[in-house]
Amino acid sequence: MRRIYFVLIPLFVACSGSNTEGEVIDADDFLGETGQLVDTLDTDTVSIMDLGSELNQLVVKMSPLYDTVAQNNFHLMDRFSFSSVQKLAFVGKNEVPYGKTAMVTPKAEFFYYTFTDSVKTMNAFYNYLDEMAEEGEGGPVKLNVDVEAIKMPPMFMLVYDTVIVSAKYLCEHEKNDWNSFQDSILTIYGKDYKYQIDVDCGGPLKWK
Repeated sequence: MRRIYFVLIPLFVACSGSNTEGEVIDADDFLGETGQLVDTLDTDTVSIMDLGSELNQLVVKMSPLYDTVAQNNFHLMDRFSFSSVQKLAFVGKNEVPYGKTAMVTPKAEFFYYTFTDSVKTMNAFYNYLDEMAEEGEGGPVKLNVDVEAIKMPPMFMLVYDTVIVSAKYLCEHEKNDWNSFQDSILTIYGKDYKYQIDVDCGGPLKWK
């Protein structure tokens, strides 16, 4: 399959409220230009040129193992107020086993949200916890309370003072080594987080 290489320009969504559609601007927002989010295409591989951002550092660090494509898939955090968001998908360069005979290409959806202050970060995070899972399906999720079984696919989240980063995976890709991917996120974004959540396929959900 032919790959079309692009220079990644981080995408930001300005959002004023949970029910307001935010204006979409690209990394040239510093120059006041307006753009549109790029739909994910199987043939669109992102090539990093600007190493000025943490996201670019993550892409470069993971480039030996993952191609990076633009994506604009929904995340539950999209429902709540935030200042900006960046979304990428990390697509494995090597297949992993699924079931007895099948092989699949692992993919992680990565989300990076910023907030104007810690109060807005925590408000969004608490609202997110309330909607993670229904009662009887592992919810409602409570702060710092582990859950043995929860109806959701694998997920990793770090909550900082004014930033929330999250990675979502598919249960079919659980044979992939996501621990090294998450370690890279921690290395780049830092270990001075307020909360960390790790969720395996169907649980458990663990706080760290």
